[in-house]
Amino acid sequence: MEGTVIISFICLMVGMTAALGFYCHDRTVIQSAADELAMFGSLWSGRYMHPEIREVDYECLKASSEMPVDLLQTKGYGLIHGKLFCGNVQEIEVRRSLWEREIQVEIQCQFQIGRWQFPYTATSAAVDFCSEDFPRRKERRPEEGVNES
Repeated sequence: MEGTVIISFICLMVGMTAALGFYCHDRTVIQSAADELAMFGSLWSGRYMHPEIREVDYECLKASSEMPVDLLQTKGYGLIHGKLFCGNVQEIEVRRSLWEREIQVEIQCQFQIGRWQFPYTATSAAVDFCSEDFPRRKERRPEEGVNES
């Protein structure tokens, strides 16, 4: 009789620990995606430099002066897709701040652990960077060899 109670209690504690671990993992993934998406948006909107290829996207520069919100939302869903254990994303909202100096990202989620549901909202913001804000690397001439001493 006592062994049944002890084993049941141990199984309950192991199950609760695993569920808590899944919940913490999912919150971390969602917050990380919000942070990365805000940085991606700030790099893109500040000077139309595509952060993945590190070059100016002249087509986007010619086409519009607006930040491509749909591209950022699609990238956000791509960052989270297939990485959550017990949560699902309800909405990803990308917007500019009131004075248009920063990109704000808000990801709303719903976690289901057993029969309980927990809402969670991850928010992040990043300042728009202008191209003058980044340091430039000095171009090296081919005749300037590397000093090996």
